[in-house]
Amino acid sequence: MKTSTIYKLSAVLCFFGCFAVIAADIIGIILHEEHNPFKNTISMLAIGKYGWIQDLGLDFLAMGYVALAIGLFTWKKNNARWLIGLVVLVFIGADVVMIAEHNQYAGRPGEKIHRKLVYILAGLFLILHILIYPYLKSLKPFLKKFTIWVGVLWLLLAPLLPLMPDYINGAYERFICSLLVIWPAVVSYYLWKSANLENVSSE
Repeated sequence: MKTSTIYKLSAVLCFFGCFAVIAADIIGIILHEEHNPFKNTISMLAIGKYGWIQDLGLDFLAMGYVALAIGLFTWKKNNARWLIGLVVLVFIGADVVMIAEHNQYAGRPGEKIHRKLVYILAGLFLILHILIYPYLKSLKPFLKKFTIWVGVLWLLLAPLLPLMPDYINGAYERFICSLLVIWPAVVSYYLWKSANLENVSSE
């Protein structure tokens, strides 16, 4: 398989995963009549007969992270720091899957499992940005600063989530979690563009 094809396939799967998790949240809010998106957290959508929708969206997002890792590995295979970053990218995907499987515990006795997985996700996402930001400049110069800014925002804003009052807890969580979707979507877009440039240069 041509590298440009891998870039495109990885980018499409990643972008689809980002779209799917947003769509799942919106559909879940519509179907859960008692769900207040400003007050209730995303994980609360996983409780009840429509909970599978939220879980499916998270599974697709996890797939997107792993697909992006494969695409970026194909694009660049050298440098230990970069490769560790891609492993972290895969770990994020695995963690999101586990969150999807355990978020039925949100607000229930098994909540400790869910909470630990969320904390692990928060740490992995920050570590990812610290590791790979210098190398994304080669994919697109803008991505270096973009990755730094996303990492800084995550570092400053994510720890405040447990301190949010109940009436805006869900809204703040969705605001923070948007970074988990925006960053891979933007990187996958430029990976797609890189595939187009490679096709042009090979003609």
